[in-house]
Amino acid sequence: MQYFIGNYGPDRIILVDPTESDSFRLIQLPTRRVHFVVDPVRAKFAYVFTEDGKLNQIDVLKGEISQSVRVTDPYSMDGHWNDPRPRIAVADNKIYVTDPLKSKIIVLDATSFKKTSEISVEGQPFNIVAVGGSGKVHGEHHDHEAHHHDDHAH
Repeated sequence: MQYFIGNYGPDRIILVDPTESDSFRLIQLPTRRVHFVVDPVRAKFAYVFTEDGKLNQIDVLKGEISQSVRVTDPYSMDGHWNDPRPRIAVADNKIYVTDPLKSKIIVLDATSFKKTSEISVEGQPFNIVAVGGSGKVHGEHHDHEAHHHDDHAH
């Protein structure tokens, strides 16, 4: 599965599938778009946060909104382009949405699309990035000189 997603005016996104004869599909959103991301684990889905405070799950194969859930109070796109507004990140089976005005990060389960927790932070979390890793941790008394490093880096 290969596709591209982009903004198309304030209240639509466009899906581009270069392998299809009808390669462009517009998806109408319920209100203006604030931020969007593609799910790196479940490539069938993308997520769009809209001004009404909702996180919308987009089914890329069907080209439509499959689920929506309110995660914050409404945020307006009026004002300066770099005003603090929610951003989305996806890692493993979790979706993270920043709520700058409440100094929180909302955590949702990507499978059930239900809110599972909130993380309180200082300041206004404006941007968020998910970084993956293997989860492999070396023991506390790891001898760096005793073995070759061909299979991993330090």
